[in-house]
Amino acid sequence: MKNSLKTNLISKLKLINVFLIVFGFNLIDIESKAHLRGNYLTESEAKEKAKKLGCSGTFKLKEMWMPCHSEKELHKYLRKK
Repeated sequence: MKNSLKTNLISKLKLINVFLIVFGFNLIDIESKAHLRGNYLTESEAKEKAKKLGCSGTFKLKEMWMPCHSEKELHKYLRKK
């Protein structure tokens, strides 16, 4: 009995996943688009964006510069806009 419930649940989750991908609700893509709003090639560009957002400082995430002194602060300011 437990095995059939597990199989049924897995098949439903796969169906939901296919639905989300087909209709453009890919959550990973949404997250990456949000980050694109804060990525800059140079530190000076990130500082300029920080001024516009109302925060200060910059930080580096992988190869990109981001405004505000931390990712947590950046997300706070991006939610305001």
